[in-house]
Amino acid sequence: MAGTVKVFDFEINGLSGATVIAVREPLTPGCISDGEIDSNIQLLKADLDAVAARMKAAVRKQNAGSDF
Repeated sequence: MAGTVKVFDFEINGLSGATVIAVREPLTPGCISDGEIDSNIQLLKADLDAVAARMKAAVRKQNAGSDF
């Protein structure tokens, strides 16, 4: 997750697939202005986008090795 806030990650297994997990709480530091809120939410969105790309690659890899 280079370049992200590293709040989210994922777990994957053959039975239930990939799930997003929060690896850190709180998700953001305390915010006292609109700008801080917007900035922190954008960082969370970027983090989720990075996790989504990694999840998709992991699911494709898992499916490629599947006998189903």
